[in-house]
Amino acid sequence: MTTQAPVTRRAFVDAVESDGGSAVLLFGEEVFSLPVGLLPPDAREGSWVELTIVTIPAPDDGAEDLRRTLGRDDPGGDIKL
Repeated sequence: MTTQAPVTRRAFVDAVESDGGSAVLLFGEEVFSLPVGLLPPDAREGSWVELTIVTIPAPDDGAEDLRRTLGRDDPGGDIKL
C-alpha cells in the first residue's frame, strides 16, 4: 500500500447528544455524528475541531481471517432473532 499524505479538515461541533454518547458535527453542509470519545476532552457545542485522516496498513489482529470466515459461513438472507 502506498502511504498518502494526511487529509486535514475542520468541522464545527453543532451538538453533543443528551446521552453523551455522540456528537453532531458540521463539515460544510454535510452533517455527521461520531462518538464523543473521539473528540478532544475540551470540545463542546460550538467548538471547532480539526480532523486528520490517513490511510494505514491493516492491523494484524486476526480481523481479516474472521471476516473471511464469517463471509464464507454466511448463508445470506435475513437475520433471524
